[in-house]
Amino acid sequence: MKSLQLSALFLLLAVSLMGQANRLKFDRLKPMPKGKYDMAFATDGEALYLIGGSGYRKDLSKHIYTYYAKYDKWLKLRTEFTLEPQKMSTAVYYAPENRIYLFGGIGEFEPERSATRFVEFLIPDITYIDTKTKRAGTIGTTQHEGANVAAATWKGKIYLFGGAIGHTDPERGLGYLDAMHEFDPRNGSWRTLPPMPQPKETQGCIINNVLYTFGGYNGASINDILTFDLRDMKWEIKGRLPRPVSGHVVVAWKQYAILVGDRRQTNYLAIYNTETAEIKEFKTNIKGHSRGACVIKDKLYVFGGLLYTEKNSTREALFELDLGFLNQGGL
Repeated sequence: MKSLQLSALFLLLAVSLMGQANRLKFDRLKPMPKGKYDMAFATDGEALYLIGGSGYRKDLSKHIYTYYAKYDKWLKLRTEFTLEPQKMSTAVYYAPENRIYLFGGIGEFEPERSATRFVEFLIPDITYIDTKTKRAGTIGTTQHEGANVAAATWKGKIYLFGGAIGHTDPERGLGYLDAMHEFDPRNGSWRTLPPMPQPKETQGCIINNVLYTFGGYNGASINDILTFDLRDMKWEIKGRLPRPVSGHVVVAWKQYAILVGDRRQTNYLAIYNTETAEIKEFKTNIKGHSRGACVIKDKLYVFGGLLYTEKNSTREALFELDLGFLNQGGL
């Protein structure tokens, strides 16, 4: 009897340790000035830039905030340029010019003599923010209009893929984008690349000449892992995630793609090793979806988001996780 009891105890202990091993605890830092979700975000490696977004009352923001990780300090960016109030836009840092470029997203206007208070529209302008001078402006229009468009940069080019259009522009066809474009900010040129295998909102990153996309949404959450080799310009199905995910963020660190958040399992985090094709899932001490995330000096920062409760609430919290555990055989 004692032997059976000891066996049961060891089994419970093993299960408990396994559960703890798949948990990650983030440290809480100074919160954002205001709770937001569906905002654009990017980092130049020193500061985090948070642009636009939606608040608790679903009001659209025209503000740009910066967060300096070294000092744990938020500042409101002062610029003569007036940003279009917006949500679901996409930002990417372009190192050759020390600029952040902003694509797509949704704005709104109040029509005259109409029962409709606000009408949404897809933002056509490309906005830039100079991270050195802190000046901002526009440089033309995008050929990849959409909301929740994904973006990544590699070898002097910006790659835009996927997104949604149906809920703001039904004349262009209900649903989602399968398009992919390459944009060169140095000369303003655009190139149309082979489309994704299916239209959807998705998230991804580029590691060693390969674009990886993970999951997404096109009416239902998706669990596929796709790759697009930037040398031969071909899409391939690389594998499947353990579960469908949407409303998430993907950031790159070394050979790892890190997935943060999910509409259903809001404390979800997964890490995919592009060298071994292994993936490991974690539960974290933070909840929410439609958040932002970035890596600054080997630390993962997660911020904002929307948390479904009895009353929908926006998150203003900012969290930090040291990624050093991955160097110690974390995956």
